[in-house]
This record gives sequence, C-alpha cells and structure tokens, in this order.
Amino acid sequence: MTADDYEDIAQNPMASPLPEIAPRGRSARGKLRCILGVLLFASLLAATRLSQLWLSFDVLSHFTLHFAILTIAFAIGYFMPFGRVLTAILISLVAFVGIGAYAQYVSEIPRTLGPVRPGEHQLRLMTFNTRLLNDDAEAIVSEVRRLDPDVATLVELGENKKVAFDLLKHNYPYSVECLAERFCHLAILSKVPIVSSEAKGLWKGPPLIRATLGGAYAGLNVIGVHTIRAPHVRAQFFQMGELADYVDQLQGQFVVMGDFNATPFARLLKIFTERTGLRRLTALPSWPGQAELPQLAIDHVFVSRKMRLLQEPRIGRRSGSDHYPVAVTVAMPQS
Repeated sequence: MTADDYEDIAQNPMASPLPEIAPRGRSARGKLRCILGVLLFASLLAATRLSQLWLSFDVLSHFTLHFAILTIAFAIGYFMPFGRVLTAILISLVAFVGIGAYAQYVSEIPRTLGPVRPGEHQLRLMTFNTRLLNDDAEAIVSEVRRLDPDVATLVELGENKKVAFDLLKHNYPYSVECLAERFCHLAILSKVPIVSSEAKGLWKGPPLIRATLGGAYAGLNVIGVHTIRAPHVRAQFFQMGELADYVDQLQGQFVVMGDFNATPFARLLKIFTERTGLRRLTALPSWPGQAELPQLAIDHVFVSRKMRLLQEPRIGRRSGSDHYPVAVTVAMPQS
C-alpha cells in the first residue's frame, strides 16, 4: 500500500480496512504445530518397534494404534484451510471413541464362525478382572450368569467378593481359588469337573491358578494369570518367560487367560506365543472401563493350536470393575 492509501484510510477508516495480517500468522502457527504433531507421534510410533534394543520401549507398543491415529490426524490437519490443530484433535477424539464403540458394537451380537464338528466339544470361556476394590459381588455374579461360560477365570477377586462362590455354586459346582495366598487373588469357576489344581502367588512368574479338567474335557489345563503392569516392563518379560516354562512342563491342551497388562502390539505377547505355541484369540479393548469406551486390549485368552473359534470374541459388562470381561467360544478336539 502507498502513503496515499494510508492517508485515505486515516481520513475514512470504514471505507477501506487494513489487510488481515493476523490470520496468516495463525495459519502459519497452525501448520507448524501440525508438523510438530506429525513428527512427535510418528517418532513415538516408530519407537514402539524398538523394544528389541531396549525392553522399556515395549510399554509404548500398547499405544501403537493411538499413535498412528494421532499421526494421521495431524497430517490431515496440516492440509486444512483453517482450524488445523482443532481438526487434528477432533479427528483423534472421534477415532478414540470409535475404538471403544466398535468393541461394544461387535459384542452385542458376536458373529458365529462355524458349527461344532464331529469329534469336538464346545467350550465357552470367560476371563474377568473384577477389580480388587469393587465390592459389587452381586453384579459380578449376574454378569457371569449372563455370559454363561463353561469355565471362568476371575482376577482380583478379594475376600470382599468371596460370597460370589456361594451365589454361583448352583451354576458352577466346581471351583478353585487362592485368596489365602499372598498376591494370588484368582479363582477358576467350572461347570466341568476339576481333577487337579495348583496355585502360585509368590514365585518367579506371575500369580497364577491352574485347574485340570476331567470328563469330556479330560487333560485340558485352564490357567488363570495376572501379570505385573507397566512401568515394570523387565519384570513383566521375566514373569512371562517363567509362565512359558511352566506351560511347557505340563501335558495336554491349554487355555491360558487373564489380565496380561499387554496389548496385541506388545513384543511381550508375541514372545509368549512363540515360546508356548499357543494362539491368542483376543484383540478387543477391555480397559479402561470408566468412560464405557475401552481403549486397550489387555485381557486375553490363549488356547492350544488345535482349538478353533466358534464365535467371535466379545466383551461383557464391567459390573463395577475398571475392566470389561472378555468371553470366547471355542471348539476343543476330543482327546
């Protein structure tokens, strides 16, 4: 603009306003913030694969999907004409809501994958971290009855919820628990006879409880576990190594289920499946439960390779816990 232009504006300010300079500054800042966002979350996404260099990086792997969403969201935000950072934040929030909503949606009516074949037995399984501070035993009992598993593993089942055994006795006449042992707040409920059992609280591996079934499921070892959580990543790897050794010492078929405090993206679970030959069936987010939109799949069911899914995994109702129960239906070949 020339000096004459500014003089005209001074005499008649409403006739020709000064050019908008501030929005351009805001636009540049928005682009810069989106670039920084892409660099930050892309770096974190890359770091999730570095656990082979340093085990502690494995804790980042649990957020692989979230880092990917944030990277894409800020990349999209960069190309918006305005509101770039706000766009990135909104895309991320919608995607995070979608993760939890998807788990709830597919769990309403889980898809059937196939019928039971001759020479197989159907087996419904459930694992549920009931939360140690959760006193609502009746809600937990109601959810177990609703999901109606043949075998259920209950984690963080303290003395405050021991009444659940009596309330479920009619449905589950066979049960084992280790509540009297330090750090072993675990129980297995079964409709099938239990022929032997074992519990380990204070040992090198994670707290676990084992029930070997009889009857039509003779030789099936059901193991409930609860590993230590982050940031104790090295201890977690050590526990899972001891658990793999424990499984290797047993004979028969296996179901290993419980709270592993690790998502499917974790190297920890990959190593466990490689060591044991078991197959992980679960990937639905089951924690946290407070907002009804779980984000991380940390409760899992592993089974022997000869077993196959009959119905897609589902999550149940949290019943006062900060976790959702996870249920699967499998076909087990006859021994």
